[in-house]
Amino acid sequence: MKNLACQHAVIAIIYTSMICAQSVLYAQMNEPETKAELPREPRQPGGYLSNDVGKYVTIEGVLYDGNEKVESNSLVVETVNGRKLETPAIVLIKNVRLPRRERCVLKGYELGEMIGSPPALREAAEENGEKYEEQSAALWRWRPYFIVLSAA
Repeated sequence: MKNLACQHAVIAIIYTSMICAQSVLYAQMNEPETKAELPREPRQPGGYLSNDVGKYVTIEGVLYDGNEKVESNSLVVETVNGRKLETPAIVLIKNVRLPRRERCVLKGYELGEMIGSPPALREAAEENGEKYEEQSAALWRWRPYFIVLSAA
């Protein structure tokens, strides 16, 4: 009986040692580099329809006509390149006015822009001892939108 208890204790110690060794190796493998390097290209933001902004796509849907706070001329996209989305995406259409209550089939690409006031404005004002007043009602964020090249 004592041998069985000792065996369990030894197994527990070995198992714990293995977990600790794995943790140390994992931490060493994921250790940040000491030399800070800028990326060669900036990270490209994605869109609502795809991770590839600028990709030529065909979208289908209807103009948003609801009570939620959504920008005017936003399309409720149900289909992208012939594939029905699990959850419709609401996408702002920038360069074409959409008809009400009609199904739209649009070809084009998603693009985007930063909207809102950047945090740097608040930081600079505080650093200079000035009072900061928010300049935009929108939160600082990436806002994708769609550019129509043709309508079917």
